[in-house]
Amino acid sequence: MIQSVAIFRCNKYELKLIVNTLVSSIKSINFDTSSLRGKTVLLKPNMLGAYPPKMGITTHPLFVEAVIILFKEYGCKVWLGDSPNGIFPIDLVWERTGIREICKRHNVTEKVFEREGSVVKNGLHIAKPLVEVDLVVNLPKFKTHGLTILTLATKNLYGCIPGLVKTSYHRKYRGNERFAEMLVRIAGTVSPKLTLIDGIVGMDGNGPSAGRLIKLGLIIAGTDVFHTDAVCSSLVGLNPLNLDTLVAAKKLNLWNENDETIVTGINPHENIIKDFNLPSTYTKGMRDWWISKFVIKRIWGGISIKPKVNQKKCKRCGLCIKSCPVKAIEGKQSGSDEKLKEPPKIITKKCIECYCCHEICPYKAIDLNQSLFIKIGRMLGERRIKKINNI
Repeated sequence: MIQSVAIFRCNKYELKLIVNTLVSSIKSINFDTSSLRGKTVLLKPNMLGAYPPKMGITTHPLFVEAVIILFKEYGCKVWLGDSPNGIFPIDLVWERTGIREICKRHNVTEKVFEREGSVVKNGLHIAKPLVEVDLVVNLPKFKTHGLTILTLATKNLYGCIPGLVKTSYHRKYRGNERFAEMLVRIAGTVSPKLTLIDGIVGMDGNGPSAGRLIKLGLIIAGTDVFHTDAVCSSLVGLNPLNLDTLVAAKKLNLWNENDETIVTGINPHENIIKDFNLPSTYTKGMRDWWISKFVIKRIWGGISIKPKVNQKKCKRCGLCIKSCPVKAIEGKQSGSDEKLKEPPKIITKKCIECYCCHEICPYKAIDLNQSLFIKIGRMLGERRIKKINNI
């Protein structure tokens, strides 16, 4: 089946502009809106934590509002739901992201997944509202991610797993490959009918919360999460097969790099986003190199990229301790004060490299440190790329 992905320019968070761009994008991929009247749709934005819109970490409320307006015009009953990281109070997340205000303004039903219960589908605990609606619309933010390199359509659906179950899944599905396969299974189970990516302002570097904001000026639309992610990776000059989620999707026969994808709007190959920095956990040029595969598998075994507390930036809030699924971070309370006595310590032997601490820290105080071997590997990989491209 031929899939379509649309990439349209949208340079600022202005409601009317976003609505018009979304209309063009949705029409461009031939998404059928004529049969939506009377249907219930659930919008699934990125509500990672209690971060205000100006931080660029969560799906912007104006983007969400524009989607709500459209689906109301299509005659839909609109629900909106997500399961944030579980560290911040849930209501604070809804309020600080600006999402609650938008829901109230447009009479949208809030579905707090932690309070709605779950059902088991394909061996996964899926928030109940996702199986009670007629269709799910996925609203990711265009960002990098320490564990999955990019967080786009597929990774955004991890929020369909409610509450502390997400923490247990980090323990259960350790390692990039297993975690990626689990994300792909979630995507296949939830099966959103439409993905609309907020790429007006994205994040590069060490995302999904500690990276650099970058003005991409884009809205991306697609009906298949994997094809959409593949096109997005091309936009930043990344081989889709360097995304573990797409490798897993290929393994499960849900996507193939040779599938035909019709891209409308701008050409991703002619409009590659320059100076887009991937996270330090990504070693450019090495994942598809047989030498590096051999070294990583046979020799490097225990060599990895571990998080480390930046003591100068740390505010001793203790959120990293609460976020760790394997209790690999320790810290002492300062009497009755909620703050820690001193910056917490990460127990390297216990760390499973899920980067939840890095993801949650509001002060960007968790660094991702590369070992000397990783740095050497990165250098060799970049030299290899230059040689291949005759640079």
